[in-house]
Amino acid sequence: MPAWVWFVIAVLAAGGGALLLFSDRARSGGHRRDRRRWAEQKSWEFVDADPVLPSRWRYGAVHQGGPGRALDLATGAVPGPGGRRLAHVFDHEQAGQITGIVAAVRGVATLPVALELRLPSAPLPDDAGLDSLGQVGERYAFVTSVARARALLTPDLARAADLVGNDVPLVWAEDTWVLASIDPNADPERVQTLLQTLVEVSVALEDAAGGADEDAPAADAGLAPEAGPEGAPDAAPDPEPRPTHRDRPADIPYDVEDDEFGPGARSGSSSGR
Repeated sequence: MPAWVWFVIAVLAAGGGALLLFSDRARSGGHRRDRRRWAEQKSWEFVDADPVLPSRWRYGAVHQGGPGRALDLATGAVPGPGGRRLAHVFDHEQAGQITGIVAAVRGVATLPVALELRLPSAPLPDDAGLDSLGQVGERYAFVTSVARARALLTPDLARAADLVGNDVPLVWAEDTWVLASIDPNADPERVQTLLQTLVEVSVALEDAAGGADEDAPAADAGLAPEAGPEGAPDAAPDPEPRPTHRDRPADIPYDVEDDEFGPGARSGSSSGR
């Protein structure tokens, strides 16, 4: 084959690669502008990159590919029962690739377990610390403690999880947070809807956790009551029931600058892609 043919092939390959790179950068730039504009419309904070934020979580998409970085991060507050809740939306970069958009909503109470809710089409978790706990609505639950998580799987949780949508393969909850991962090309309106449904999931979990605290007998903790002077067990004082949203709305005086991952914390670590 003549040398000029190889030269033409090389030029065409280089041109195709350059075109793909340009197209990807144009898409990325447009995506960033859309996220920034969406954040500005909501009076949310926006930063190009945060290498720290994803490391605050352990399960879900973070476990699957590592903490990575949060790109095009929007931070603000969403309405919920009793007040506003801190929320994040970011592109999750792992090993140099955007694997999805993560939406996160912080609740008002710490959950007793970590919980993943996966669609049947989603891959099984590869975390040895998670056990299967059956079906919750359209999803399957995997938890860090079957005994402590069973009471959380209520009809309210199933209904809230089903509202999240079939385009969200993974919803998970840990500590005070409820999170979900969606396709990286999801538009801002879809992400906004996802945040609203994550609030519903958070509320269902918190209410279930409060009810579980009220109903849990002492024997569940594996502790026998101590005997009194007469040999009879002393009656333990009734613990104060953990309030739920139905008992008393929680007040969340949230200010972005007060959060540990607010502008003050990120200003030194944020950088462009």
